Amino acid sequence: MSACNSTDQHPALSLPPRCCFVTVGATAGFRDLLDEVSTPGFLRALAEQGYGRLDVQCGPDLAHFRARVAALADKDRQGIEVSAFDLVDDITPFLVACRGEEGVRLAGCVISHAGTVLEVQRVGAPLVVVANPTLMDNHQLELAEDLARRKLAVHGRIGHLDEALAKIAQLVNEGMLDRLPPYAPPTLPVLPENRVTFFDWMVLTCYPDELRKQRHLATLNQAAVRIAAPKHKGEEEDIARMQVE
Repeated sequence: MSACNSTDQHPALSLPPRCCFVTVGATAGFRDLLDEVSTPGFLRALAEQGYGRLDVQCGPDLAHFRARVAALADKDRQGIEVSAFDLVDDITPFLVACRGEEGVRLAGCVISHAGTVLEVQRVGAPLVVVANPTLMDNHQLELAEDLARRKLAVHGRIGHLDEALAKIAQLVNEGMLDRLPPYAPPTLPVLPENRVTFFDWMVLTCYPDELRKQRHLATLNQAAVRIAAPKHKGEEEDIARMQVE
C-alpha cells in the first residue's frame, strides 16, 4: 500500500494526476462519507478535475466500502485508481501526496472529518471538512463552518462533494498551490521557544473535552495570525497554503 504512486502522467503538465485522500478516523466510522465517495457521480467529478487516484482510510467499514467499489462498472470508475484500507500507523505520506510541489506533483485534496484538521494543516494540503453529525453533539459542523469562513478549508456536504472539489480547484488556482516548495517535516526535538506549549498539549490529553476545545481555538487563532502577518517575500506561498488547510 502506498500513497498516490500512480505513474500516469497529467496531460497538461506532464506530472502525475492529482490525488484525493479520504479519511474517516480510526474508530467511529463515517459510512455516509464512504458511500458518497464511492458513487459514479463523485468519481466522475474527480476525473473532471484531473484526479487519477483515490485513497480511502475506512476505519471499521473497510469491507462495506470495498463491496461498493467492487460493484461499480468499469465505466463508472472513470479511470480512477481506488485504494482502501482500514488503519495505518501514519497518514502523513497520504497527506503529503495531496500537497502540491512545483515540478513534482499537482495539488489534490484531503477529504476528512473535522478531527484530522491539525494534521492536514501541518502538511499544507488542500482540505475539505465534512462534519460527521453523529459525533460529539455535532461540534464538527461548527468547526467546519469556522474554517470555511476563514478560508482555511472547504466545507463539504454529503451529497454535494462535487461542489467541494470545484471550490478546491479554485483555491488551488488562486493560491498557486501546485507550485509550493518541498514539504519540510516538523523539527524535533521541539525548539526551546515551543517547549512549554508542547508539554501543555501533553497534559491536556488527559482532559479530552478541554483538549478538543483548545485544539479548536488553536487552529483558528494560529491560522488567523499567520494570514494577518505582513507578506514578506517568500511567505506568500505559506499564507496561501494556510488558506486551504
